[in-house]
Amino acid sequence: MRFFALFLSVCCLCSTAMASEKSVTFCLDGALVESEAISRKGYLEVSLPGNLLPNSLRIKPLGSFEIRRVDLVAGKTDPKAGKEAAALAEKKHLLEDRLKALEAREAVFRAAAKSQSSKAPRKTKTNPEPMASIRKGTEFAIAQLEEVYHARRKAEAELASVEARLVALKKSGGIGGSVARVWTSSRDGRVRVSYILSGTGWSPIYNFRLAGDNKVEVAVLADIPSVGGTARVSLSTLAELSAPFSQLSSDGMAKVATYTLPLEKEQLGGGALSHLAFTFKNTSQQILPPGEAHCYLKGEYLGKARFERCKPDESRELVFGARD
Repeated sequence: MRFFALFLSVCCLCSTAMASEKSVTFCLDGALVESEAISRKGYLEVSLPGNLLPNSLRIKPLGSFEIRRVDLVAGKTDPKAGKEAAALAEKKHLLEDRLKALEAREAVFRAAAKSQSSKAPRKTKTNPEPMASIRKGTEFAIAQLEEVYHARRKAEAELASVEARLVALKKSGGIGGSVARVWTSSRDGRVRVSYILSGTGWSPIYNFRLAGDNKVEVAVLADIPSVGGTARVSLSTLAELSAPFSQLSSDGMAKVATYTLPLEKEQLGGGALSHLAFTFKNTSQQILPPGEAHCYLKGEYLGKARFERCKPDESRELVFGARD
């Protein structure tokens, strides 16, 4: 994956700025964690989280000594977290089975509705009102389908909640973590430890501001995941944006870049609530990654929309607000 190459690049850039405390550098598709540790009597242990990217662990001696051996063993699971994880795993399996059953039920009632609607009405002694019978059968099948759709949405929402909680437990180190056992040739050697956390990257947030001058100001912000403790946090945009590192503000947001881009089309619709549709061209020569977009027209907030990846010299249409 592209993150391995990114990891090496970030390591080179960060190596001159290491401090004794832990530092976390967020990228678009993960996070680089760095810290220093001291081996006592030629041995140390490093606790690693459950969402560690496989084979991303690096341990570098900071001095003229050798790292003789590194073993990875399963970390201790917090009993409370382990019990919760087991219950969540069981609930996840039940919800997955529920979704499979609903999928089969949907197929049955979908076929029944189609069968009823395709029947040719035939009046018989036992069925004097064929159209009424067909309509009744069709309405019953559709009603069952509505129940299936409702149950499926509920099950999918519960499944997403369960999976999110399992991920949170792994990130917190309660379950799924490991311990790196390190032996060195120095009794008190200092080492630098670095590794990558998968799925813990920053998310692009776009503010589009229009003032009616055939241009749009695009501010690219970074939504940063919360980091516990006293880690030094920074932002890398090497994955797709070539802006420099940025320190985060207290609200967890960082400004990555600001561009003024030309508008190719702008249409303001009327109605109870106005909507704005516009097309801009990316003349920044930077790839703008997908994210959440917010729009302001002469200072007025018009809502949000999904922004898809936009390459240099590409045009992209966005629509904000209610549209008739």
